[in-house]
Amino acid sequence: MAWYEILGIVIAVIAGSVTIGGGVIWVVKRLRRTPEVLDNDTSGGISLQIPPPPPSVKHAEIKLTIDYEDGLPEAAPKIKNPFTEARKLAKDYKYADAIKQYEACFQAETTDSQRAALHILIGNCFYHMSELEEAEGHYRQAETAANQGDDKEGLAAALGNIGITYHGKGELDKALNYYIQALDIEREINHRIGEATDLRNIGVIYLDKGELDKALDYFIQAMSIDKDMGNPEGVSADGGNIGNVYLLKGELDKALEIFKLVLKTEREIGRTWGEANALGSIGLIYQNKGVLDEALVYYQQALNIYREISYRQGYQAVLGQMGIIYKAKGELDKAMDFLNESLNIARDIGNLEGEANALGNIGNVYQTKGMLNKALDCFTQALHIFENMGYRAGEASILSNIGIIYRHRGELDKALDYQQQALKINRDIGQKGGEALDLGNIGNIYLIEGELDKALEHLQKALRIFEEMGAKIEIAKTKQIIEEIYKRMDSGRGQESDAV
Repeated sequence: MAWYEILGIVIAVIAGSVTIGGGVIWVVKRLRRTPEVLDNDTSGGISLQIPPPPPSVKHAEIKLTIDYEDGLPEAAPKIKNPFTEARKLAKDYKYADAIKQYEACFQAETTDSQRAALHILIGNCFYHMSELEEAEGHYRQAETAANQGDDKEGLAAALGNIGITYHGKGELDKALNYYIQALDIEREINHRIGEATDLRNIGVIYLDKGELDKALDYFIQAMSIDKDMGNPEGVSADGGNIGNVYLLKGELDKALEIFKLVLKTEREIGRTWGEANALGSIGLIYQNKGVLDEALVYYQQALNIYREISYRQGYQAVLGQMGIIYKAKGELDKAMDFLNESLNIARDIGNLEGEANALGNIGNVYQTKGMLNKALDCFTQALHIFENMGYRAGEASILSNIGIIYRHRGELDKALDYQQQALKINRDIGQKGGEALDLGNIGNIYLIEGELDKALEHLQKALRIFEEMGAKIEIAKTKQIIEEIYKRMDSGRGQESDAV
């Protein structure tokens, strides 16, 4: 890899948590475009995610979104029967059928709180189907019903879930606003576990924004409450997020220590999906350390657990992650096998984001093979999915990938246009890490064109953001490139002097 190439990027699985509304929700936090140096690979990576725990896990409070059920399990048969059937269907990932059963509950007379709960449950089904606008519409109906019934707990859940739709679309400031509203209500009704949940959500927003110290502060506040309340699940979630902060800061040994403690906790409380998430996090650390065989060992353990509990979303995500590892090892055909299997499962279970991620990573393999047209086709398919989902962070990642394809083709004007589109989105949604990487890639294009002043300007902007984030690995890499640019500038000035 030429010294001036922006370093290749892969996305990996991070077991952290996002929590919504008034209950604890465990989600494996995705870090988009985590840098890793790969020889002869300058591709931008696609984010991968291990989804939340399967609904079949018997921890009612552990969900991606709040499954608020106020009064429904004890309701009259006209409500209880379709509700019970809907819950079974949702556990089997048959979300469209579950929605029909939830809607059947409205045929009976329902209270305001029950209507709020039903709209939340329907919204959650749409969310799992990646239909964020439909999900938001039902959460807003839940908000209205909860207000009419003076149901504070339902209102907090509705507001938190509205926040997660904005979070999913990459609209971080809007998400933050709803999380803060939910936090205020939880504090008003003295719901301490809900308060910890909302603090954790807010921390994740700052994590995504690249404000790592602020994120760390919120996670520590959440952990303090969870410890006081004797909530080991929450403590484990907080630990996962704190590990994510250290990972982004490049403090890999600290992150590894924390994730191993999280793994110990998950095993002690017997939460198998949490154990799998923690194993994936440890695998990620070793991947970032470049110890790829060790990373594969942990990913395989996570894969085995997801297979045992029939959690196809987790299984699909880890397959994709292992595909990235084999790509890094140069075993491209093996990487393609894993990624194609991941793609097929994502399509089979209707996981649109997983499908787009898999397509993007398959595109990266084609790019490494020099099959740029096939790579571009995969990236274009992924871009259309993210655009239809309204997932702007995903759009930015793919636009950057497309820009890199055109850069490899030597079509630098097109490359610059796509990188600038990615930069605009990342700035709009407040993704500082993505903004810095886009600035670096733009600097790289100017560097190839020989416009050293413009290259230096963009790389210095990228460096300032990485320094604000405290991202030590990226700081070191960017400084190295800037140093080389100065050497080229000095060399050019020396040649001019000799000519005179």
